[in-house]
Amino acid sequence: MMTNPLIDKYNELYNPKPPEPPKPVEKPKPPTLTTYDLDDLKVSFQRIAEQVKNNEAQVSSMSMEMDVRYGLNKITFEVYVDT
Repeated sequence: MMTNPLIDKYNELYNPKPPEPPKPVEKPKPPTLTTYDLDDLKVSFQRIAEQVKNNEAQVSSMSMEMDVRYGLNKITFEVYVDT
């Protein structure tokens, strides 16, 4: 089928194609949370505390955060364990 280039140009200028509909936006996936068994954490803490007590591990640093509103303290110890 033959087309007239002038008509094609006219249609291009004065009869534009409708804009494409917007693409759907993907919602970001919520981050996955890592949970720990509290009993395992207690056992690990007690094991490491015993190693510190027996000089098999060394505390290298400690930091403390205090929440005045709720009276909560967060204490973080960095411990090097001899293997």
